[in-house]
Amino acid sequence: MKIYDISRDLLKTPPYPGDDPPHLKAIHRIKDGESYNLSRLETSMHAGTHIDAPLHFIAGGKDVASLSLEQFVGDCVVLTVPKTPLDAMYFMKRPFAPRILLHGQGELTESAIGYLYNQGCVLIGTDNQSIGSYSDELSAHVALLGYGVAVLENLELKNVPDGKYTLCAAPLKISGAEGAPCRALLISQEE
Repeated sequence: MKIYDISRDLLKTPPYPGDDPPHLKAIHRIKDGESYNLSRLETSMHAGTHIDAPLHFIAGGKDVASLSLEQFVGDCVVLTVPKTPLDAMYFMKRPFAPRILLHGQGELTESAIGYLYNQGCVLIGTDNQSIGSYSDELSAHVALLGYGVAVLENLELKNVPDGKYTLCAAPLKISGAEGAPCRALLISQEE
């Protein structure tokens, strides 16, 4: 069994354009004569590797604490995708699992999103900062989150071979939040 940590470091990953970078502030330090270390973390819910909940783009949508944990744990496939629009036909010719992680710059089309949902996709992830394009953040997010498909963004997939894995990527449980950081792991299914 091999475990791949596919999370980006929260404090070392550049923030999404317009977001403030995360900040770790020392509150108490042993080196300063305190009896313990204690820090405060200030961050956007969308910094580093994170989950988007429906509430991120859908008024009245579920918050991240309300999402089913089953979406974030289970069979997964990693696919390296070309820098082109990815339609339903593209995915019909590729291995499928209920959780799909995309490595590369390809953008999901409406037909791909509908096809993946109808096949039983419960999570789609990307190693890009966003599943949407910089010119159109809304369309892919609203379609996926509207179908109840979880969105996992800002993964580190460069050293992960394409193939089937088990994914573990539960978000932090934060009531009322539209997203949350997570520690994403892939477990190789090959001996």
